[in-house]
This record gives sequence, structure tokens and C-alpha cells, in this order.
Amino acid sequence: MAESVNLWAADGAFTARHKYVAYIVFDVVLGRPYQWCDSRVQWKQSEGLKIQYGGKRETELAAAWIPACGLLEGTGLDHPARSTWSDMSGPGVPGKGRLPFGVANESAGRIDVDWWSWVFWMVTRLEEYNASDAAFDGMGRFQAAASMAYSENWLLRPEVEVRIRAWASSVGIMPRSCSYKVNPTIDVDSAYAYRHRSALRTAGATVKDILTGSRIRLAERWRVLALGKPDPYDTYDWLESVHAAHGLQARYFFLLANRGPNDRPVDWRQPGMKALVHRLSQSAKVGIHPGVASHDSSHAEKLKMEIVRLEEISKMPVHNARQHYLLQRLPASWRRLAEVGIRHDHSLGYADSIGFRAGMSRPFRAFDASSNRPLELTIHPVSAMDATLNCYMKLSPNQALDSLEELAHEVKAVDGELTLLWHNETVSECEEWIGWRMVYEQVFERVC
Repeated sequence: MAESVNLWAADGAFTARHKYVAYIVFDVVLGRPYQWCDSRVQWKQSEGLKIQYGGKRETELAAAWIPACGLLEGTGLDHPARSTWSDMSGPGVPGKGRLPFGVANESAGRIDVDWWSWVFWMVTRLEEYNASDAAFDGMGRFQAAASMAYSENWLLRPEVEVRIRAWASSVGIMPRSCSYKVNPTIDVDSAYAYRHRSALRTAGATVKDILTGSRIRLAERWRVLALGKPDPYDTYDWLESVHAAHGLQARYFFLLANRGPNDRPVDWRQPGMKALVHRLSQSAKVGIHPGVASHDSSHAEKLKMEIVRLEEISKMPVHNARQHYLLQRLPASWRRLAEVGIRHDHSLGYADSIGFRAGMSRPFRAFDASSNRPLELTIHPVSAMDATLNCYMKLSPNQALDSLEELAHEVKAVDGELTLLWHNETVSECEEWIGWRMVYEQVFERVC
């Protein structure tokens, strides 16, 4: 095992993009120390493993070599080599299967791969920057089915981590020992079905139920408000008991936006809503759930307002966020969150499929490829969401459990992190969620 790793960009000075990929490879995935060498002389004289990126391979130094296609040396948002695919396997391709950003190796008669450019393209989500309108759904979300990871069957494993670890093994680098983690997270879109709403709102909802013939909701509202029965969305004690049974601490993201077409929270000023935030803060972590209106706004004032509301209620600074509906338009979404002081975003997942949008299970620092700089924002990838399993993939509860167990197996293989996104109402046994409480009750027995 090499004691030190020495990097040299043979085609010129190392750029912000070079440094970012090295950060992903060595800091995030492998946990190994490394250094950039300013010159060939310094690199040649360094002790330990030598890694050459670009240029003509220095065969006499027995260095590990990665060919360069040019993406990392420039500032562009695309590169012709993206359409060139490597051979399926071989000494120039880490892991199993082909990769884009192929580079012809004429002396060996094969196509190697600039896999560092592929890592940059995947992790920064450069794929989404100039994607066609057809790649986005009606809410403006990039769809899993439009991704290369989907078409190449990478989506259900953290492919970037898999490939990096395969390369590390081939050059004698052992990843730092770390533990597989499971992270439960809960989005609170509508904290209560009936309680803690204004008299006007309750009256309006009752009239609507009468006009639409919703007898079940009318009866349930009567039992909750008049007879004191539990609110069906008040599942928090049960959720916390599940987390405690497995030694886990969850994070709850609260929607505190103004009411609108896509944002329908319990009013943040309601005493019951404030009490809920205080109560959950005692056993769990909390974050803001920015609404659709604030995400789509041309300025950040609405987002700042929602953050201030949670800070006023929780009496704590708010640095964690997850966008409502997993809205992400890159790089604008990341840039705005960083600008308003959010330091951890938990939105990077797909609505239409489980899996790994950036090929990563671990948290990593965001990079704005358009301005060519890292952001003061850490991205925490989402592996699976309850609505994805039920509403998009149309799985049964048992099928969902099997799929989550398979996902966990892939994450365990890289000692990564499995982050699950659930909602308080989806364990309520109401409407389309009948039969789904058992999924959350059993999932941690299957994935931990």
C-alpha cells in the first residue's frame, strides 16, 4: 500500500476542475492523503505512488496514468469525447463496463478512458446543464430515465464510488476504513391532516368534502376534531420509536412556505406546528423544506423568509435543506442555497426512480461548473423516496422492501451511506398508503 499519493497534471498547471476531481477521489471516496506537484521535477522526485494525469505516459517511472481528453483543462460545459466510449474492460478502464470520454490508445490498439472527466461530469451533474426539454418532467425536474446512468444500468449502484475503488485496487491504494451508514429523513409537507388549522380553513375543507362526496374524510375529520381521536398524519411518536429501536437519529424537513398551488403546509404560526418542531428537536435533527414558490422565484427573499421562520421556531440556526418535490435545476439551485447560508442540501435524488443521481452515496461538496468553482454547500444524495416506490415505480410494499434491500447491498459494497426519504403521512395507513406502514417498520431490519 502506497504511503503517499503524488499527482501531476502533465498538460499544464492543475485547474480547479483537476483539484475537484482529486477531492472526490481521494478525500471523499478513498479517504487517502495526496498532494499536487507543481512540476515534473517535483513529481519525479516525490516518494510514494505517482499518478500522472494527461500527457504522454511516463513509463520509466512506473506511474499510474490517466489519459486526458481536455474537459478538465478548460472551462466548457461539454466536450466531444463524451460521445466516445471506451472499450468494455481492460487496463485503461476502471471497473467493469464501458465509460464515456474515451481516448484512443494507438500504441495498445484500444480506447482507454479519461475517467476523471467522467467523474467530474457525473458528480457536478454536468449532464443536466444543457439537457433538452424532453429530459425534464412537468415540474422541471430532470428525470432518471433521461440519464446516462439509467441507459447504462448504473443507476441502482453508486457507480462513481464503485469505479474509483476498482481503480484504487488496481494501483495498490487501500481505502480508509469507514462504516456503512443508514440515514432516515422525513419530509413534513403537511404536518397534520385536520388539527392545527384555522377555523376558516377547516370550514372550507369541510364544504369541499361535502361537495365532492368525500364521506370518509368528513367522518374522519369529525372523529379527530369533535371526538378527540388521533390525527392520522400525527405519526411522529411512532416514527421516532422505529428510529430509536435501531439506534438511528432522523432529520425532519419542515415545509413553512406560504400556502400556494404546490405548497400546502399547516400554517407555521399555529401553536401546534411550533410545538411539533420543538418536540422533534429534542430527539431528532431538523431542516427547512423550501417550497415550490421559493424555488421558482427569481430572487431569494421567499427562501430566506422560510429559513427565518424555522430559526424563530427552533431557536437554532438553519443550515440544512431539502427542496419540496426534490426540485433541482443546476447549478442555480445549489448556488442559491449557498448564497442564503444553507450548508447542507439533501435534495439530490430522482422522483421517478430510486438510485444514485450523481453516482454517489456519500456526501460531497458541490461544484458550480459554469463559474468553475466549488460552493460552500455539501450535497447529501438521496437513495430512495417512498413516493418513488409507490407512485412512480408502482411497487407493492413487499417489492419495495426487496428493492431497498438490493440498494443497501450496493451501498454496503462501497462502505457508503444509504439515505431514505419518507413522509409523515405515508405511514398513516390512509388512502394510497394503506399497507405501507409495514415497509418503514421493516426496512431498517433489512438494510441496517
